[in-house]
Amino acid sequence: MTFSQSLSLRLTALATTWPSPTPKSNVHFLSQAAAVAANLTYVDPAGHVIVKVDNTTSGAGDPTFGRNSVYLESNNLMTLGSLLVFDANHIPFGCSVWPSLFTQGQNWPAQGEIDIIENVNLETANRFSLHVGSDTCVQPTSIASNQTGTITTAAGSISNCTVTPATGQNTVGCVVTETKPNSFGSGFASQGGGVFAMLWDGAGIAMWYFPRADVPADVSGSGSTSPDPTGWGKASAWYPASSCDPTTTFGPQIITLYVDICGAFAGVPSLFTATCGSVAPNCSVLVPDPTNYDTAYWDINYLRVWTEASNVPANASSSGSPTSSGAGGAQTGTGGARALGVNVGLPFVVAGLLAIVGVLSL
Repeated sequence: MTFSQSLSLRLTALATTWPSPTPKSNVHFLSQAAAVAANLTYVDPAGHVIVKVDNTTSGAGDPTFGRNSVYLESNNLMTLGSLLVFDANHIPFGCSVWPSLFTQGQNWPAQGEIDIIENVNLETANRFSLHVGSDTCVQPTSIASNQTGTITTAAGSISNCTVTPATGQNTVGCVVTETKPNSFGSGFASQGGGVFAMLWDGAGIAMWYFPRADVPADVSGSGSTSPDPTGWGKASAWYPASSCDPTTTFGPQIITLYVDICGAFAGVPSLFTATCGSVAPNCSVLVPDPTNYDTAYWDINYLRVWTEASNVPANASSSGSPTSSGAGGAQTGTGGARALGVNVGLPFVVAGLLAIVGVLSL
């Protein structure tokens, strides 16, 4: 396979005041300069990128205290026909901690959101999900055998991906929970981390998780240049185009990485109590204590994005599993690796390393 760099992606830290744009959060998202000065973003001696929550400042006695953290967005947009691969040694965790790696359209929710890594508090399993603005995007339960994760938001025969469905019920998107062990929390860190990947093409959206011991050779190490998802087996989460058209439901995506505190997920009383009820009576009482955030950091080996040599959408009627073999699997094209399910036989083209190091001027 032949690769060439076609796009340089960078991350920029956003600055906010407390309370944050995310509802009920207890956080200050610092500007790029402030995050660097506070040592919340840096490269460690091993060459790993660290993005963390402040774990030194005490907020005791200050009722308006918001803990400093970082919210990063890519300056460039990811487009249809892209493969994102993220290799990390540590994902933020802890009571009141809400980390996420996701992509989002410039007009939310009309242009959609794809959540690759997300969960809260002391949970141990990652949640993949889509959030969209159209009632036409769902994940049918009939595709359950074409993925390894578990659909956890189904109502009847579908899991509705829509943020505000016409039926009026609230939704957290169409969530698939990882079934492989140690995809989140302390277990992820203790095994040496792992790799997450997301493929967005004309056949649908597929997301994978690989613990460190099972990372495919073609994405193992920062020097990997030839990813071939056709050899990765079934995805953890699979959203076929037949029930959620990836060419119209999603617009160009901003790659986003952050660590939030409390908020409308980690701070929800029932969700907080589920894993942290024995630690504190509620989420916000933990925020002033800096020692609660000693494990609230990203330790990243790399984040890369590749694009297809051609972004011509595939037949949007595909509903098979994004695998290289088996019932419903994608056909293997000629000419090397390609986006799964896209019967064009074209290789990926490297779209550039998402250079966190460069944008932080480290």
